[in-house]
Amino acid sequence: MNKLLISLCLIALASPLLSVSAQAQDRYISDVLYVPLRSGMGNQYRIVHSGLPSGTRLELVREEQSSDGENWSLVRLEDGEEGWIRSQFLLAEPTAELKLSSAQQRAQRAAQESQALRDQLTEAQQQVEQLQTELSDVRSRYEALQQEHERLRTLSSDAVGLHEQHQELSENYQVLQTRYDVVQADNERLKRDRRYQDWLFGGGILVAGVILSLILQAIGKRRRQSEWR
Repeated sequence: MNKLLISLCLIALASPLLSVSAQAQDRYISDVLYVPLRSGMGNQYRIVHSGLPSGTRLELVREEQSSDGENWSLVRLEDGEEGWIRSQFLLAEPTAELKLSSAQQRAQRAAQESQALRDQLTEAQQQVEQLQTELSDVRSRYEALQQEHERLRTLSSDAVGLHEQHQELSENYQVLQTRYDVVQADNERLKRDRRYQDWLFGGGILVAGVILSLILQAIGKRRRQSEWR
């Protein structure tokens, strides 16, 4: 029974020193210029870090209450070093200076992004103008090709008509050539017949002249013979 009472008393006395478990959270040094980091909960403990500047980001390991009733927090620095610091010097959110700096950085990034967007917009506008120029050139070439197509189609229809006329003229020429050959053959035949007739006529005249000459010679001989008698 005495042992149980002693145990309960020890627990009651140690309860202020028991840590309040908490998940690791981020904390920030308040607007105080520099805050010392100690090896234990109290000013009597050794300083492990001479001073953390305002706005320093810390990882909260746990928070406890010291024997004198002050709240202390066990924190971990970014390099892994741990120590105790008064909880009153910690803030759950960044300080106004950090917020201002963060806002300025965001504003600077926004300005850079805005400038990049303006540059992209300018480049896009230039590309649009270039595409419009190319489109105008393509449209002009297309219209020229359309006109050339119409001209060639007209020439093609004329060529078909000319081809048909050529075919008709060629057929007429063949007919006329045939007729000419027939007429030429008839003409040659007539020429041959005329020469034959002329030859016959000339030959007849020649024969008649010879006969007449013989007759005249015979008559002349008879007259001379009659005169001699």
